[in-house]
Amino acid sequence: MSDKQQFVLETIAVNIFTARKERGITQEELAFKAGIDRTYIGYVENSKHNITLGMLIKIASALDLEIIDLLQHKEIKTDIEQLNELFPYIRKYQKLAEDSNGINDIFQDNGGKLLQVLLITGLKDIPGREGNDAVDSEGNEYELKSVNINLTKSFSTHHHMNPTIIAKYRKVDWIFAVYEGIELIEIYRLTPNDLEYYYNKWEDKWKTDGDKDINNPKIPLKYVRATGKLIYQMENGNIFYEVKIMK
Repeated sequence: MSDKQQFVLETIAVNIFTARKERGITQEELAFKAGIDRTYIGYVENSKHNITLGMLIKIASALDLEIIDLLQHKEIKTDIEQLNELFPYIRKYQKLAEDSNGINDIFQDNGGKLLQVLLITGLKDIPGREGNDAVDSEGNEYELKSVNINLTKSFSTHHHMNPTIIAKYRKVDWIFAVYEGIELIEIYRLTPNDLEYYYNKWEDKWKTDGDKDINNPKIPLKYVRATGKLIYQMENGNIFYEVKIMK
C-alpha cells in the first residue's frame, strides 16, 4: 500500500471515529444503522482495511454525513486533534528507541503521559505542587497516577506516606491511567470512599511502625479495575477522544 493510500485510509478512520464519538454511539450501533458487520467498522477505524465506495456511502449515511465529510483531511483545531495527529510519529519514535537501544518506554519520566491524561480529561495541571495534581474547571482537585503494566501491576503513591498526606488524599478523587508501554488503554476514577480501605491500612501501619513514614505503598491495578469507574478505554484505531471530568 502506498503512503498516499494509507493517508486516505487514516483520514477516513479518524473522521468516522470522531463522528461516531460525537454522536455517542458504539461500533455495534453504527454497524447496525449502516447495515454492515461490526468487525468491518473496527477494521476501518483501525485504518487496516480498504473501504469500498458502497460501504463508505452506507457509513456516511448512518452518520448523517456526506461522503466528502469522511474524505476531507481537516485542519488541526483542538489539543486532542493535535494529539491524534502527532501520536503515530511518537509510536515510530518509540519503536526506534526499542530497536536501537532497548528503551521500552520513552515516557518513563511521566511528563508525556501526564499530558495525554490532561488533554483527554480536560483537567489542568497545578504547577509547583507535590505529585501530579490537577484541577477541573470548577476548581475540584484530583490526584493523578499512571502505571505501565509491561513493567508493574501496581500504582506508586508517596515516598513519605503519613497521616498528613493521607488527610490530603481523603479530600480528592484519584485518576488512574493504565498504559502498555506508551499506549494509554484505560483511565479509572476512584473516590475517597473507594480508597478508604488503603487509607485505614496505611494509618494502621504508620502507627504500628512507631509513627514512621511508609515508603511508597502501592495500590494494585486489580483493585483499581475492580473498584473504580472506567471513564476511558482505547478502542480500535488508537484514536484519542475527550471525556470530561466533573464532580
